[in-house]
Amino acid sequence: MKIFTSLAALLAVALVTACGETPDDSHLQEKVINGFYQQHIKTHSLGIPGPDELRQLQPFLSPVLFALLSKASDAEARYHAGATDHALPPLVDGDLFTSLFEGATSFALDSCESANARASCTVRFRYQADDKGNNGASDESWRDKLLLVKDKQQWRIDDIEFVGNSQSSQTEYLTDTLNSIVNDYQ
Repeated sequence: MKIFTSLAALLAVALVTACGETPDDSHLQEKVINGFYQQHIKTHSLGIPGPDELRQLQPFLSPVLFALLSKASDAEARYHAGATDHALPPLVDGDLFTSLFEGATSFALDSCESANARASCTVRFRYQADDKGNNGASDESWRDKLLLVKDKQQWRIDDIEFVGNSQSSQTEYLTDTLNSIVNDYQ
């Protein structure tokens, strides 16, 4: 009887520990998406992020996407370094991480579908124009998909599929845009 009571107590402790300690994948996916867009909306930089912003975003990005963004940032720097008399426009005009040129002012995760070490997460975005200097932009709502990979037990953003709406300013995938820049401005 003593053995049975000891085993039951041990099993109860194991179940409580297992249920309360280990975060599930959906929580970790939500955490990386929230962290990424909170940081991005806070800085609200348009175009290709520079080295400082890239360092802030790195914890949320897969190594492959971070390397591609770094190459695009380097291409942007070389492009502008070659300017002599006049200022050149940026290689990417507008927000790089959402479908809408102006970017988002808020976001919410709708859902994630996971298989093995990959996930596709639908995120709802909203751009709410302020009263000053919005250049005639209206309030907009749309959805994009973030493609995540699990890297060393951590979920990371690996690409963004720009689903958008009729106001979308991006090509279909973030990596398409970045590869084009890197290839065109080596």
